Amino acid sequence: MSYQLPYTFVLKALYPLRPAIKKMLGGYALFINKKLLMLLRETHKSPEYNGIFISVIPDFFQELQQEIHTSKMEFDLDGSKNSWIFISEDLPDFEQKVELACNLIKNEDERIGKIQ
Repeated sequence: MSYQLPYTFVLKALYPLRPAIKKMLGGYALFINKKLLMLLRETHKSPEYNGIFISVIPDFFQELQQEIHTSKMEFDLDGSKNSWIFISEDLPDFEQKVELACNLIKNEDERIGKIQ
């Protein structure tokens, strides 16, 4: 299946991991071993939500917000409060913040990702 995946640098940052990619919630979800890790979203319909959503365990939400990025927007994409950290593509350090999240994923940080 062919996708027009936005922010392809994410796949390079996650290498050697090879996430499965599925269309989801108006973007592209990245999974490893049935664990939802992030959602990449870039659309002209509502560009204020373009960026990367990091799936986090709610118990570690505030801790990871301080580590990765504190967003003023809160999202409840899957029915659990404090479960997504949004990194807007408009941030000057967007790629650095996303690469930090990718490094945590590569190091198997248990605070990121949810089994779906």
